[in-house]
Amino acid sequence: MRYTSKKYAEALVSALSGKTEDKTAAANFLKLLQKNQDMKKATEILVLAEKLLLEKSGNKKVVLETARKTNTKDFEKSFIKKGDIVQEKINPALVAGVKIIVDGNRQLDLSLLSKLNKIQT
Repeated sequence: MRYTSKKYAEALVSALSGKTEDKTAAANFLKLLQKNQDMKKATEILVLAEKLLLEKSGNKKVVLETARKTNTKDFEKSFIKKGDIVQEKINPALVAGVKIIVDGNRQLDLSLLSKLNKIQT
């Protein structure tokens, strides 16, 4: 029987609930994927599991995209709470400024590229 990526993700979240350092659950889950010949779904399953875990805990994933490496620690203190996942990306095309993406769907674009594009249209 084939399982969907969503079902696998729900099973993984359930197996990991309340466990912070248990590596056997993750290893067993990988063995299950191999046994079922579903390793090609692993990336999709992990993305879905991360989303489910964040929803369950009430946290969010924040992507800070800047043109070059900057110190975002002060910004993080005011905007991000404990348990949130913060990912920093370097995108030279932004020229300057910052683009903030929350949970993959809400976006605040304060980049120079965005402002230049608005002037052109």
